[in-house]
Amino acid sequence: MPTITEEGRLRRGRGTGEGKDYKPWIENREVNSMGTASEVIDYKTGRQVNLLSQGEVYWYYLLRWRDDVTDIREQFPLELEKTVEISRKLGFRHPYNEKTRMTTDMLITKTDGTYEAYSVKTDKSVLDNARNIEKLYIEKLYWDSLQIPFHIVYKSDVNWTLVKNIMDVTACYDDGCVYDAYSALRHKIAHKEIVVDMESRLLDYKAIIENMRNGGIRWLN
Repeated sequence: MPTITEEGRLRRGRGTGEGKDYKPWIENREVNSMGTASEVIDYKTGRQVNLLSQGEVYWYYLLRWRDDVTDIREQFPLELEKTVEISRKLGFRHPYNEKTRMTTDMLITKTDGTYEAYSVKTDKSVLDNARNIEKLYIEKLYWDSLQIPFHIVYKSDVNWTLVKNIMDVTACYDDGCVYDAYSALRHKIAHKEIVVDMESRLLDYKAIIENMRNGGIRWLN
């Protein structure tokens, strides 16, 4: 596992940029969670996204699917001086040490120019641990100070059917992925030119095509 210092991350421009040019503060290869870490491609920008857990993967797809989300920056670094100040005021030990930056799992940019911050956890049992609550409270107060909403979300709350369907249709987001009727259908669903039920069952493309022939699918122009 490669080792990189805080100074090294700053020199490499980590935590800077937007859209396809964003560079996350932490990359998958730098952490010990290789068993659950995933590198997915942002289907809208083509950027490789570094996600450190299965829960982050699920929530990435859910958030990217939202019409009001224009960008997602994962492993987003927080200002060290600010989090140290907050932790000292609270009487909490700063995570790791006072020379290591905290990160937020995802910072989203919305169509109206505002932001929302997300911390992704496996389930609510994380709140049974006092130390976990301290770290989350530091993170929350940091974003509160910037008037940016902070959310704690859980892998256990994810609608897996919706996530699976999003993953499947967005695999055909690019025009170059269209090669037959089924991939063309997935492409149109990914671009929301066709509206179907994504939440209650896995998509049956054969049935959808048949339904289209009978006039049962609503098209968006």
